[in-house]
Formats: sequence, C-alpha cells, structure tokens
Amino acid sequence: MSFRDYLNSLKSSSLLVEINEEVSLEGEVTEHLQAHDGKAVIFNNIIESQFPLVGNLLSSREQLKFILNGDKKFHDSFRDSLLNPLNPEVCNQSLTFENAFSSNLLSLPIPKFFEQEGGRYLTSGIIFSNFPGTDNPNLSIHRMMIIDNQRGAIRLVPRDLHNIFNYNCEKGEDTPIAIVVGYHPALALAASSPLIKGETELNIANSLLRGSLEVVRTPKYGIKVPTDVEFVLEGKILADQFIVEGPYVDITGTLDEMRKQPIVEIEQIYHRNNPIFQTILAAHNEHYILMGFPREVKIYSKVASVIPEVHDVYLTPEGSGWLSAIISISTEKKDGAKLAAKAAFEAHPSLKWCTIVDEDIDVWNREEVEWARITRAGEGDIEIINKVRGSSLDPSKNLDDKTSIRVIIDATKKKDRDQGGYEKVM
Repeated sequence: MSFRDYLNSLKSSSLLVEINEEVSLEGEVTEHLQAHDGKAVIFNNIIESQFPLVGNLLSSREQLKFILNGDKKFHDSFRDSLLNPLNPEVCNQSLTFENAFSSNLLSLPIPKFFEQEGGRYLTSGIIFSNFPGTDNPNLSIHRMMIIDNQRGAIRLVPRDLHNIFNYNCEKGEDTPIAIVVGYHPALALAASSPLIKGETELNIANSLLRGSLEVVRTPKYGIKVPTDVEFVLEGKILADQFIVEGPYVDITGTLDEMRKQPIVEIEQIYHRNNPIFQTILAAHNEHYILMGFPREVKIYSKVASVIPEVHDVYLTPEGSGWLSAIISISTEKKDGAKLAAKAAFEAHPSLKWCTIVDEDIDVWNREEVEWARITRAGEGDIEIINKVRGSSLDPSKNLDDKTSIRVIIDATKKKDRDQGGYEKVM
C-alpha cells in the first residue's frame, strides 16, 4: 500500500476530511486538526503555499488497522515485523525526483501551530542519515524550526542521529541527510521504534508493508530513501553552526525548554507531480501513537517475559501517550502486578505511572480503569518510588537533578486476601 493508496483507504472508510476553504498556516491548520482529531485532514487551499497539506494521518487505532494485520492483536502484529525485517529492493528511478528546485522552505506549507511557538515547525520530516562507514540509513523523526528559505534548527535528542552527528563533528565534517515528507505511516512507525543495534528502520518498514517497499538513492549524497514519497529535502546538518531552538509545544502540551541546537542547511527540494505535503500536530493523538505505540510493544514483550498472560498495554492520552500505562494481566502470583509494573518501567524508562488491572477491565475504557483503581487498590497497593530517572518530557521533574517519581497502582483483584467485593456484578 502506497501513501496515495493509504489516503484512498481512509477516504473510503470515512476517516479523511477534506477542507476546501482557504486556511492559513498561522493557527488555522491547528484548529482544524484539533476539531477532527482521529481523522486525517487534507487542506486543499493553503493561503501561504501552492501545495496541499495533510495531517492526522495516524491519529486513531482505526487508522492503525490499515497498517497492521487486522487478524492479530496490534502489538503481536507489530512485534512480528520487528522480529522479521525485510531488505527493500534498490531501484534506479522514483517519481519523487520528477521536480527539483533550489531550497525554498518558506514556500512549503509548514505551519506555526501555536502562538507561543518560536516559528513555523516542520514536524513530520523523517531524517535519513547513513551510519558511519555503512550504506545503511538511520531513520528518525525530528522537529525543525524554520529559520529562513534554506535553514532550520533541528532538535537532536541523544539517540542514533545525535551520535552520527557527533561522530562527523569530531572529524570536522557536516552530516549529509535526506528529509522525507509525505509517506505511508508504516515508515513513521518504523522510524519511531527502538531497534537492535545494526538494524535499519527501512527493513522494519518493508516488513510492515509486506515487502512492497522500494528504495532509491538521493541525487547528491546517495542516501537510500523510499521511492514512493511526496517530497525529499536533501541537505546537511552543519557541524559548526548552532542556534537557540524554540519555544515549542511538545507532547505534554507544555512548552519545551529552549536549547542551542544544530542548523540544517537544505540544498535541494524534490517532489513528485501534484505532491501533498504532510504535518504532525504535537500533543494530540498522532503524536501519542507514533511516540507511544512502539513503546507499548516493547512493554508488552518485557512484561510477558515475567507474566505469561498479558492481555493488553495502553499508553494513555491522559499521560500524553508516554508517561502513564494501563496493563491488563492474569496471574496467580501474589506480587504479579508489581512484577509486571517493574518490567514495564525497565522496558520504558520514561514511564511515570503504571496501573495494573485484571483481564475483566478494558484498558481503553477510562471509566472501567478508574473504577478498578478506586475499588481494587487498597492498603499497600500503591507504591511511590522517588528520585528515579525521569523523562525529559515530564514538566514536573526535579530541575536540579532531572529526577522524577514512579507510581505503581495494583488495581487487580487480590486472591490472597480474605475478603470479597472485587467482582463486578453490573
């Protein structure tokens, strides 16, 4: 399934909304995406750009069904792809390179989402950059604040691209990159997933796409990118130029701190005929799914290693798809719930709250989960661990040492206690 096929599937399933009226990039795109959270939105008449724009491409579990095998649990299906990567075929041509023009970032439909932000932000760009000494690209999504027609400030977190950048800086070299925009969401899921060392996210994306992914080399730097994407921006992260990036509304809906970040210089922009640009609205469902769902899979696998019956894992919107998990298990162990929670924290160190429930509680149903918390968590069932490594995204972290808390809520029925009242009669 290609990007265009995916859009057509959403449209036929009433999961895509078309906006034909004039829309400004200054806040109005945000209003429409918020109003239709859970459905893709395509803007056909952007005031400041000739290109249409689409957002909310993966903002619901209904949309996730088009990517993962509907006959299996979501987590199992995604884990199958992680365990069975497929090398994509390398081609010589791509429709993406039919049109080329010198960098003009301000002509692209890149929104300014919130008034408090430092500028227009490219949030959907998947950065492709080769691991040193290899022909294998790393894929990762990074926000980029637009500075001018050719430059942007990229937020680098201490992961693979940051390591690649530092490696090149030590040699006094810039880091060649290709930024892909307008892609099938399987590519974004793969780019958001923690992988074993040496694996490339391209192979995971190809597995998710049932082996249909093909790649081509970019004209200047020869970086392998998918053939069927709307835009490719080719350039480099400069080794010796930095600028203060931000403010930016991050996943928790609060302003992230401002930092000096590297500058990206775009040298050439390529696009297919009649292309569609793409955006991701922070602190809403698409952001939660792309950040959280791959971690749900990791949590699921880790908890299953200590508790054989794991029914579901959900990183909740209330926890910004990152900080709070609901896990459904079945266990005869007296301390099974706390074992499960500790495994979850090990799998996802940024996790702050972890609630363990029984199989009879629907992790997706907020009322049921809250009912279980209130009626099944009693004396000794809530544990607070202080001064632990916290998420950099947690606004309540200790600013001096960056630590936070971990909270375990055992909201399961207690088989070892001589009391009734745990069973739900209604």
